Amino acid sequence: MPIYKYKSFAEAEQHLKELQSRDPLRRLSDLQDLFYALKPPGKVQRGLFKFKTLEEADEHRRRTTG
Repeated sequence: MPIYKYKSFAEAEQHLKELQSRDPLRRLSDLQDLFYALKPPGKVQRGLFKFKTLEEADEHRRRTTG
């Protein structure tokens, strides 16, 4: 994220308005890209699973989430 220097408070307010007027979907997309760059999504095993015991479910969770 860049660092900006301003000569006056009015100049800073004007720049803030310009930054906030960006498209919200674009901002959300940029944040999502940042999150994926920091921590890529892990593989998720799809489907429903039934377990007979809580220990069996915990073991499956440990194996699939790493």
